[in-house]
Amino acid sequence: MKKLWLMMVSMCCLQACAVKEFANDRKVDPVAGARTRVAMAAEYIQTNRPELALQRLQQALELDPKSPEAHNVMGVLLEKDDDFIKAEQNYRKALSLKSEYPQARNNYGVLLYRLKRYKEAMEQFSIAAADLSYKRRETALEYVGKIALMLGDKEKAKTTFERALKLNPLLPNPALELALFAFEEQKLPEANRYYQRYIRALETEPQSARGLWLGIRLARVNHDNNALAIYEFTLKRLYANSDEYQAYLSSLNSGS
Repeated sequence: MKKLWLMMVSMCCLQACAVKEFANDRKVDPVAGARTRVAMAAEYIQTNRPELALQRLQQALELDPKSPEAHNVMGVLLEKDDDFIKAEQNYRKALSLKSEYPQARNNYGVLLYRLKRYKEAMEQFSIAAADLSYKRRETALEYVGKIALMLGDKEKAKTTFERALKLNPLLPNPALELALFAFEEQKLPEANRYYQRYIRALETEPQSARGLWLGIRLARVNHDNNALAIYEFTLKRLYANSDEYQAYLSSLNSGS
């Protein structure tokens, strides 16, 4: 009982301190106070504490309703909760307050991509990727390449994946896509080179079904029976219901 009472007193003290701090921020520098709370909210999102993140963002917006950062992070929080309508509203609000905001554009692009609004997503990612101040340009470029590939523009996809890899040589997906392009064009040394970059970039992460199916085909061409056995076993174990596994089974039946 005593421990419970002490805990309640402690919580009340923390709440009182927070209220006092919030009041002081409103008097001294509301913009700085809002930024502090946005940073706290981002940390809470990363540590899976959405209720605390929401509380800090609401405080941030009360201190500074025109904070683009608060609206951007609010969009992230709402998107994680699958509230796509309000998430989009917050991303658009952030960009209306600060048009040159590549992080918000990239986040908005991810939302649009999830909603299968690919052309709109492409526009946001392209703008973000063109901003030289953006530290994660390779992420935006990777999405541009993925969408270009989905829309049938293989040449744009290829050049965009190459640009992404120049910015970050440790990106697995662009390396895999370039390996697939090279394999389809029967450029086997290039396909092997990109495939090995893909493997190295994954580190301890498992390969995708597409990666394993390409690995099987390359191992056959390279007459690498050890790699072939490993890739075949892994594809069956991890992705028995995948299209790639069905393609693999068909290749056995056809002898190709």
